[in-house]
Amino acid sequence: MPASLQLQRDSEIFLSTKNFSGGDAFTAFTPANTWKIEILAGFAASQAAGTQDISSSESGLNPDRSSRRFNINIQPVEWSFQAYLRPTGIEVNGNAASGSVSGNVKPVADWYLWQALLSNTNPALAGAEQSAWQNDGKFDTVQRAASTNVATHTSNFGSAQENHLYIKMDNVIYQVANAAVEGADVSGSIDGIAMTSWSGKGTNLLELTGAYRNAAVSVFGGILNSGVSVTANSNAYALSAASSYHPWAMANVNGVMTPSAFIKNRLGTVLMTHTTEAGVSSSYTFPITDMSLSVKNNLTYLTPEEMSKLNQPIGQFAGAREITGTVSAYLRSDTGGTAQFLRNIAADTRPNFSATANANLRLGGNASPYVAFYFPATQFSIPTTNIEDLITVSMEFKAQEPLATEGDGGEVVIFAKK
Repeated sequence: MPASLQLQRDSEIFLSTKNFSGGDAFTAFTPANTWKIEILAGFAASQAAGTQDISSSESGLNPDRSSRRFNINIQPVEWSFQAYLRPTGIEVNGNAASGSVSGNVKPVADWYLWQALLSNTNPALAGAEQSAWQNDGKFDTVQRAASTNVATHTSNFGSAQENHLYIKMDNVIYQVANAAVEGADVSGSIDGIAMTSWSGKGTNLLELTGAYRNAAVSVFGGILNSGVSVTANSNAYALSAASSYHPWAMANVNGVMTPSAFIKNRLGTVLMTHTTEAGVSSSYTFPITDMSLSVKNNLTYLTPEEMSKLNQPIGQFAGAREITGTVSAYLRSDTGGTAQFLRNIAADTRPNFSATANANLRLGGNASPYVAFYFPATQFSIPTTNIEDLITVSMEFKAQEPLATEGDGGEVVIFAKK
């Protein structure tokens, strides 16, 4: 009988601070340090090898024409997946009566991924959940000390935090060891649901076999090596539950299991502010046709180059953080419209005017549920026009650190409301 095929439809992804291949017991996995991510079709995880070809080239009637190939290094794992951006309603910090079992703020289902992207603070430490999100569903990237139910945070880290990504491809389970989040691309296409495309890297892609596989199945569910089926241990009630994980988009809010909301992009709004060289401040609010946001850590992995061995990555460091976005809207000539915005930006002769410009992208609109991204210091590129049946204007921008927090982050503040 042939072995069963593995289906993408039955695949699942989990993020954890715990390490199966490193020897962590399956009982150490809890909803405070392990989370399920419900993904869309098209996820990927792969690890390639760097190669070197050596061939001979000599004269004569019978030359040596041989060629040999060597695997010289294992390149970092590259992984990616998409998930919907869903507000949870856990927006107030404090005790359990404030909404969250732990008292931590966790306003979106993938709060731990955003924290892994923007902060040096792991989402769990020593078995305890630690959120760097702030009261009222806010995440300000500016550096700050710890406060009640809010972990310490800095976005200007030398190396990105590393956790472990578990990819359950039906009955085959892989671990991306030392997984770091490199980027997030948020889609605001008005015909769709708000989603984030996550991407990152890791040092090794390992198939969990034997006892490691059994341990993973004991937490995530599936079929043990013996053929016995095990039910997945999803638990949002008790964060200390052993051999368990936190479910996706389902949260214990004020003692009630509450599903997270979807965001309709068609309701999205944009507010842009720019002060001209003459000191005239103008605000621009207009309906959009498309919107996107990209956050990149630009990670670089280090791999030795020793001879006579297969070299492997030993770690990474973070490059320049880049936060960019694009907004498209119809060309309109009204006050505060796109034509005025194009005219004022094109007339600004300053090389950088980010200190007098800002932007607010609000996925879902002004009424909840929404997720908003506020950029207090924004450099706009000169908008371009696209000539179609309806003429549109495309506006690109780059978020920068405000002068008041230069060196301490602060390019973006995220707000989430259910």
